[in-house]
Amino acid sequence: MKIFWCETCNIPVFDENCSLCGSNSKYFAMDIRPVFPEETILIEILLQKRGEFLSKVLWNTKGNKYFFNGKKVDFSMQKLIHMSDPKLIIEKMNEEILRSLETRYEYFIDSIEKFIRANRSHLQRLEYESIEFIKNVSEKYSDRIKMVSFSGGKDSTVVSSLVRRALGTNNILHVFGDTTLEFPMTYEYIQRFRRNNRKIPFFRPRSHHNFLDLCDTIGPPSRVMRWCCTVFKTGPISSLIDKFSGNKNILTFYGVRRSESIRRSKYDEVSKSPKIAKQIVASPIINWKDADVWLYLLSNEEDFNDAYRLGFTRVGCWCCPSNSDWSFFLAKIFIPEHANEWKSFLVSFAKTIGKPDPENYVEGGFWKARQGGNGMDVSFSNIKFEPCANEENARNFYLTRPIYQQLYEYFKPFGHLNFDMGKKLLNEVYVLDRKTKELVLILQGKLGQNHLKIIVPSKQNYRLISTRIDCQLRKFQSCIGCGGCPAICNNKAISIIGDQYYIDSKKCTGCMECIAYYDRGCLVTKVTQTRRSE
Repeated sequence: MKIFWCETCNIPVFDENCSLCGSNSKYFAMDIRPVFPEETILIEILLQKRGEFLSKVLWNTKGNKYFFNGKKVDFSMQKLIHMSDPKLIIEKMNEEILRSLETRYEYFIDSIEKFIRANRSHLQRLEYESIEFIKNVSEKYSDRIKMVSFSGGKDSTVVSSLVRRALGTNNILHVFGDTTLEFPMTYEYIQRFRRNNRKIPFFRPRSHHNFLDLCDTIGPPSRVMRWCCTVFKTGPISSLIDKFSGNKNILTFYGVRRSESIRRSKYDEVSKSPKIAKQIVASPIINWKDADVWLYLLSNEEDFNDAYRLGFTRVGCWCCPSNSDWSFFLAKIFIPEHANEWKSFLVSFAKTIGKPDPENYVEGGFWKARQGGNGMDVSFSNIKFEPCANEENARNFYLTRPIYQQLYEYFKPFGHLNFDMGKKLLNEVYVLDRKTKELVLILQGKLGQNHLKIIVPSKQNYRLISTRIDCQLRKFQSCIGCGGCPAICNNKAISIIGDQYYIDSKKCTGCMECIAYYDRGCLVTKVTQTRRSE
C-alpha cells in the first residue's frame, strides 16, 4: 500500500485525497516512520545545521532517508557516520536537548495530531481486521493457553494492546525473553509496562549462560549463525512454557510483520512454531507497515520504548549482527559502555582467528558475515575415529570429553538402554529396539576414559545409523545446555537440568527429530563447523 504526502496539511496520508483538507496528495513512500525530536537534534548536529528543523517534523523512509515538508534532506548517512565523533555528538546533544526539546515537542505533537486525524478511518479498518483475526484464531484454538510474546519493541506493544482489547481481558500471559543483551531503554520500558499493567501475568525467563563467555567458546553470532536466539530466547522460553503449561499447548501472538524483511515476507498469519513444538503462532499485524504501527501507538497514546525516540529502528539485542550500521553508530553515542566492551571483544576475537586487520574486521562489519569456526579451536565439534580391525561395522572413537554417565542419555533415541546384558569388564551397554528388543548398538567404554567403541549389528542401515551416532557424539562433546533440543521435542522427553542433558525414556519415541533438526546434530556443532573461507 502506498503512502502519500498532503502538501496543504504537510503530513503523510494513506489516501490520494487528504481527509482533512480534501486536496489531492502525491506519492511519498511505501513506508515511513516519524522522527522524534531527539533524533531530529542528532541529524542537525551531524549536518552541522543547529536549529534547522526546530519547527519542522522529519519523517524517515526505507533506506534511512529523511524528509521534511515532503522533500528529501540530501546527505550521505554512511559518510556522516564515519566522519563523526560520538563523544562530541553526545555533548552537543545534551546541550540542545536542554535548550529546545520542549519547544520541538510542541511542534511535533501538533503535526502528529493532524497525522492522526487525517488517517483515522485507515486505522479503524486496521484495528477491526486485527481484532477480528484475534477473536477468530482464539476461538479456533480455544483449548490452548493464550500468550503474547512481548519483546519490549513497538510491534509487540501493539499486539499486546490488540489482544487485550479483542479478548476483553488483561489476564493474558505475557512472556519477555530476557536475552540479557537488551537496550537499557528496553529494561526501563519493561518496568513501566509492568507497573502500569499490574493485572497482566508477566514472566521474564532468562538463560544462565554468559554471552561473552559463549562468544569466547563458539565465536560471536553472525547474520547466518545467530545461535544467540536459541540460547537466550527459545531455550528459556520453551523451558518456562513446559513448566506452567502441563499437557496444554500454547497459542502465541507475535508482532512479526512481512514488511520487516524478505524472509518474513513469506510468513503465514497462523503457523506451527518451527522452534518450540508446543506453539501455534498467530501474527495479528503481519500485513502492517511501520507507518501503521506508529499510527496505532500515537493515536491510542500507548507508551513505548524510548530507544525509538533516539533513532533506533529495532530494539532487540543491541549488539545483534542484523542491526544496521546506523544502529551501531547510535549505540556508540547512547550506550557507549556497551558498545566499547563489544568492540574490544570483537577486536580481540579477530586477532585470535588471525585477521590481518582486526580494527577493519570490526569497524567494517565483516564479523557480521562470519561463518563457522575458522581460526578457532573447535575440536569439540569434530569426531575422531578409526574402523575396528577385528570387527565389522565397528568403530573406535576418541572423544574430547571423557566418558561419564551422561553420555548414555544421547543414545536413548536409538532404543532402550540395558546396562546388565553386556560384559562388565568392558563396561558394555546394549541398546535394544523398543518394540522388537533386537540389538541396535553395543557401546564399550570405561567411565573417565576417552576411548569409546561402538558396534552396529550388520543387518541395519549402517550408513544411516553411523551418521546419527556421529551427530550424537558431537552433541555429547559440544553440549552447552542451550535448550534447543528440548524446545523442538514434540514429546517433552528432553530436559536440561543445570548444564546436563537428559532424555526421559518413557516419553521418547525414537523419532530422531532431536538428531535431525540441527545440521551435524547440534546447534553448537552447526555454528562451529569449519569452512574453506569466510
